[in-house]
Amino acid sequence: MANVEIKMLGSFEILVDGRQVLKQLGQSRKATVLVQYLVLQRGARIPHKTLTDALWGGERSSNPDMALRAILHRFRNMIAREKIPVLENCIVTSRGCYQWNPELPCTVDVFQMQDLAFQAKDKRDAARRLELCEQIVALYRGRLLPLSATEPWVESSAVQLHSIYRAAMIELLEHYKKVGDSERLVTLCEDALKKNPRAERLYLELIMALEALGRHADAQQAAQRGRAAGALHHTVEARRAGAAWRQARQADRNMQNDMQRLISQLPGEAEEGAMICPFETFGEIYRMQRGMQAQYGVPVFLALLTVMPAPTARQEEAERMMNELGRLIRTGLRRGDVAARYSETQYAVLMCGTEGVNYAQLEQIKQAFYQLPAEDRYMLVYSICSPRTRNQVPQPRRGQGNQKRRKT
Repeated sequence: MANVEIKMLGSFEILVDGRQVLKQLGQSRKATVLVQYLVLQRGARIPHKTLTDALWGGERSSNPDMALRAILHRFRNMIAREKIPVLENCIVTSRGCYQWNPELPCTVDVFQMQDLAFQAKDKRDAARRLELCEQIVALYRGRLLPLSATEPWVESSAVQLHSIYRAAMIELLEHYKKVGDSERLVTLCEDALKKNPRAERLYLELIMALEALGRHADAQQAAQRGRAAGALHHTVEARRAGAAWRQARQADRNMQNDMQRLISQLPGEAEEGAMICPFETFGEIYRMQRGMQAQYGVPVFLALLTVMPAPTARQEEAERMMNELGRLIRTGLRRGDVAARYSETQYAVLMCGTEGVNYAQLEQIKQAFYQLPAEDRYMLVYSICSPRTRNQVPQPRRGQGNQKRRKT
């Protein structure tokens, strides 16, 4: 069986017996994302819906399932043209799910790094732990999938992997300092600065190690590089790096304590269901979500739910029905959706996800509303749109909720 390696740190490569294959995969953005996404799931079965959301995000597609099958067909044709039998069944489908074949003998640098970090948690054998840290640092060639770095499914894993790398690198750094191995300290800092050229502490560690080796000119050059990168204050000189390092280290310790204190004072994890908030807060969240939409292409949908009571309905009962609708919105929508009372008879709702799922959830709320006990007749209508441009979203003034609006 051929040896398959997948590298996702610093770049994306598929190698078979040490030879890079499927280079033409880079010509198809969707096919590349399909492979990357499935590989990162470590053999988990991914439903069509989840996969199409990942591939298309906020983009519109008339038939994403058909498009997904076409992408898979294109990928398999690439494998056939290059005659790579070991990859013929690397993606398997079953019961509406896609999966990177867990039976395929394959090494992935991401999983190697995670496994090494898990082993390094055992602190009883210091020598073994340092060895594992060296392997982690060697594996980490750069950020996870840099060409897909803005994808939401990449970002969280990228942060976790960089944290693993940084912890291992700092542990090695402290060890080299403790044993006085300035040569290896210089090598470690130079390599780390290639991956993060604005890390203040690394410049300070590098300058002090070079000074310890008597390489004063190189230390001055490193200080100049740090100042040019904006990582060091303009007053920091090589001969004063020790004082700046002590100041930076104390700041790091204080920051860790301050961060823990901040986390303890913030609300805990949100409860299941949507968040109901005042309309002013809703407006601020809407502005933030529009920014996320513009920055990352996250789909955002705005819905307006209107209760229309019969002319004979009593005001007290109409208010009770509005409160019941608020309860149904809170329990019927997902965590991360936001709603606010917009007028006496309306709720505004901000939803993420896909249009089809959002429509289905609103229909479920409507069905549940029509099962509520009431003395009189109540009608529930809703409108939903994706506020990509201003003219797609009605702009009524608050307090005019009962006036007729053009349905979008």
